[in-house]
Amino acid sequence: MSKIIFLLITITLLISVGCGGNWFEAIEDTHSSEAKQIDTSKKLDSGDYEAILNDPNANALDYAAAAMGAAGLNPADLIDALNNIAKQSSTNDLSSVVSISISPEFLDELQIAKEKLEDEMDCEKNPEGTKCLDPNLNFQLVMTSLTSTVTAIAQVGGDASVDASDGIDETEAVNISNFLIANPGAKVDINGDGDTDDPEDTSLALVIVNDVADIGGALPNSDLGTDSELNNVLTETTQGEGSINYDGQGDVTETDVSNYLQCVLGPGGPGC
Repeated sequence: MSKIIFLLITITLLISVGCGGNWFEAIEDTHSSEAKQIDTSKKLDSGDYEAILNDPNANALDYAAAAMGAAGLNPADLIDALNNIAKQSSTNDLSSVVSISISPEFLDELQIAKEKLEDEMDCEKNPEGTKCLDPNLNFQLVMTSLTSTVTAIAQVGGDASVDASDGIDETEAVNISNFLIANPGAKVDINGDGDTDDPEDTSLALVIVNDVADIGGALPNSDLGTDSELNNVLTETTQGEGSINYDGQGDVTETDVSNYLQCVLGPGGPGC
C-alpha cells in the first residue's frame, strides 16, 4: 500500500470515527473554548461585567471576578489596596480598600459568586479532582468574601445616609458605626429589590460571619504562604482582636463591626 493511500485512509478514519466524533470538530471546539475565554478576558479588562454576570455559562472564577468588578473592587485594585495595607504599621486597617468606589447593589451577585465557587470546590460533588484544594478557586473565594463584607457594610451605609460611590471616608465610617449602634440587627438587601423584607435578606452580622468563615477556611489553600504580607493582612483584618471581629470572641456582631469602623477606620475615641 502506498504511503499516500495509507495517509488518506488514516485521515478518513480520523474524520469519521475518531474518538466518538469528528476530529476537526474537536479542534474547532478547542478553538471555540479558547476564543470564548479570550472574549471573557476582554470583557473583564474593559469593565463589561454585566455581560459576564448575565452569561449562564460563565465559570465560577470569571463570574466572581465580574461580580467583584461590578461592586467596585475588581481583583487587581483590591490586591493593590491590600498590598498598600501591608506596607502600613496597622495591617488590620481596611481604609485603603473602603476608599475605593463601592456599588452596594451588587451584593446579590457576590453571594451568587461565592455559591458558584463553593460548588465548584466541593470535592464530594467533584470526586474526580481536588478542586477544594485548588489555589485559584480558594484565593478567589477569599477575595470575593472580603468584597462581600465591604459591600455589605457600604449597603448598610446607605441607610445611614452614606454615599459609598466614592468610597467610605473616616467620617462616613463613624456614621455607619453610629447607625449600627442605634439599629442592632441591621439587615442587608441580599436580592437587590430595594427592601429587606424577603426571606433571603439577612443581618449584616450574618453576612460578615459567613464571609469571615470562608476567608479563614480558604486562606490556607490559597498558596499565599503563612509568612506572606498579603496572608498577614487578610488574617489580621478578619480574625482576632482589632479585626472586623473586633473583640476577637465568637462570631462577628454588629457591635464588633461598629467598633471596627469607629476605632480602626474612624478617628478612635473612648472604648477603642
